[in-house]
Amino acid sequence: MSQQQHSVAANATQDLAIKPSINTLAQGSMFWQPDYREASPWLEHLPFLFWLVEALRPQQAVGLGVESVAHFAVCQAASRLRLGTRCFMVGVHEEGAECKQNAEAIRAYATDHFSTISQWLEATPTRAIDQFDEGSIDLLLLHVEADDNSVDYLLDRWLSKLSTQGVVVVPGVARREPGCLVFRAFETLKARYPHFVFHHAGGLGIIAVGNNLPPLLKNLLGALESAASTQVVQDVFARLGRSCQDKVTVRHQQALSQALETRVNEQASNLAAAEQRVNEQAEHLQQMGEERDKLKARLEQQESRFAQERGRLAERVSSLEEFNDELKKELMRQREQGDRQAVETREQSERYAAESRDYAQALKTSEQSLNQAQQQLEANEKDLLAAREENAELISKLEKTEHSLSEAHKQNQDLENKKQALTTEATETKQMLETRFSELAKLTSLLEANEQSLRSAHEENTGLTNKLQKTETSLQARFNELGQLTRKLQESEKNYSDVEQQLAQQKKEHATLSAQLKAATEREKEALSAVDERFRELAVLTELLEKNEAQRGQLKRELDDTKSANQKLEVDAKANRETQAQQRREIERQSHELANLVDQLEALRAAAPSADTSTQAELTAPKSVAKAPPLTKRAIKRQVALIEASQWFDAKWYLAQYPDIARDSKMSASPARHYLLMGGFEGRNPGPGFDSAYYLQHNPDVVESGINPLVHYLKFGEKEQRSTNAKY
Repeated sequence: MSQQQHSVAANATQDLAIKPSINTLAQGSMFWQPDYREASPWLEHLPFLFWLVEALRPQQAVGLGVESVAHFAVCQAASRLRLGTRCFMVGVHEEGAECKQNAEAIRAYATDHFSTISQWLEATPTRAIDQFDEGSIDLLLLHVEADDNSVDYLLDRWLSKLSTQGVVVVPGVARREPGCLVFRAFETLKARYPHFVFHHAGGLGIIAVGNNLPPLLKNLLGALESAASTQVVQDVFARLGRSCQDKVTVRHQQALSQALETRVNEQASNLAAAEQRVNEQAEHLQQMGEERDKLKARLEQQESRFAQERGRLAERVSSLEEFNDELKKELMRQREQGDRQAVETREQSERYAAESRDYAQALKTSEQSLNQAQQQLEANEKDLLAAREENAELISKLEKTEHSLSEAHKQNQDLENKKQALTTEATETKQMLETRFSELAKLTSLLEANEQSLRSAHEENTGLTNKLQKTETSLQARFNELGQLTRKLQESEKNYSDVEQQLAQQKKEHATLSAQLKAATEREKEALSAVDERFRELAVLTELLEKNEAQRGQLKRELDDTKSANQKLEVDAKANRETQAQQRREIERQSHELANLVDQLEALRAAAPSADTSTQAELTAPKSVAKAPPLTKRAIKRQVALIEASQWFDAKWYLAQYPDIARDSKMSASPARHYLLMGGFEGRNPGPGFDSAYYLQHNPDVVESGINPLVHYLKFGEKEQRSTNAKY
């Protein structure tokens, strides 16, 4: 088994020995990084463009089409190599403000960095062709779109302008999407001229038109004789190109990250401001809550006080009703008593008339005076009837006053019912309720004033009754004095004038009482209007409270939206940080890979013989697979751990498959170390699923790199989807 594996490795080495090596093409320019980086189809082909400028050393380079990345890359290489190359970019920028701004930026960059070698001819390629001499162009770059079918036409027109070492470079030759035509034109040109193709980043085709090419360019075209060499060259420049693309990607990601950080900071500041507003609103709401609690406590106190006042008021109303009932009974009694006194007065008058007739003869001399006295008596009777009528009117007015008081009582009862209904809605109406309570206190005072007025009216009615009694007494006295008319006529007239004065005084007092009742009615109306005004103010306060609650709910929803937006931003920021970390790890991996390639190229260049004896040395080289350059102890430890952690390595299987290693105590102590340093290069397999000889045979670049086959597969081959054995 061991002899068969050694023979496979020897055959792979022999096959690789006859192929051109990458060290015949190696130049320092292929590792340069472009100073001008923008998104472009040329970006991943710039390492080859640097290499081409150093290999061709053109005196004049022309780019057909506005492509600043490739143009400035040629200018950078020519300036760094101090070739004195004249670099032309032929084309007209598109219309539009953005295109105009880009054109100004290109001119400014050319003026600042390559003012002596760069020139932009703003003309179409067909019109600018006459501006160049025959055989003066060493390097021609065709900046054409993938769907452009003018490649053949442009080459036919510009072919005479190319020198004996002229080279044409065409991008996009690997694109086969519907509508792409450049690859067809390139396929036609491949049959006429030597060529080389790169398939990464849309493809890049190199056509050697001249017949006096530099040696390095001949070596590149000679790589086509071996598919393995072609693959190695393509892989090397593809990896170098990816590093350029990765740096541009990193720059864009950094710009996006900075923009995102700026946005996150703005959102954070907005969130902080929103939180501050929310805190302020919360404090305000807390203060309002405290005020509401205080108001509620005070309202409860006011309600208890109002309940007490209402009880007292109910007691007063009931006592007033009782007083009104008593007053009504007293008035009825006074009226009945007045009727009885009138009857008695009539009887006395009749009796006095009979006595007067009895004394007619005696009083004939004073008959005329008696008649006059009778007329005066009739007038007194009329006055008495008028007084009774006035008394009846006073009683009716008192009844009306009683009815008004009952209506006021009902209205007061309605106000109390409304107050009870509004108590539940007046939780946050401190000042207005206090005002209302003050108005209710005023109303209570008005009711008390009414009660006092009624009491005064009762007292006045009692006074009137007493006065009526006095009047009747005086009338009785005057009737008694009729018997002595002749003696007391003058006194009777005087008493009559006194009665008239008393009646006038009663009329005045009745008018005063009516005015007081009217004033009390007006005050009741004013109190009712004030209560209605308080109700309207309560409605306004209730509406304001509802608006405040709606505003509070809106602020709460805005706070929830702000929190959700903040959480989303945090998730986006976390995802961006993870993406940046992955990109950094990928860049570090590619940088490490690039450094390994550089070390390998430098080692190959240092170990390679001179150009005259290179072919003979390769033919006579020993037929054994090159081992990796000496590794440090840390690198050996790290790679051993990588192999042991791999699913492809089985230590028990390895020792059972190779008894010679199992018998050696030192080698069997660490099978992974033996496979890393010796077994992989001897064609031994780390496990049943990985064929080391097959991997080396089908991947000559791994043989040239000197890396252990399984280590190479774990680091690079698995991502590049390379097969591990003949079955897969």
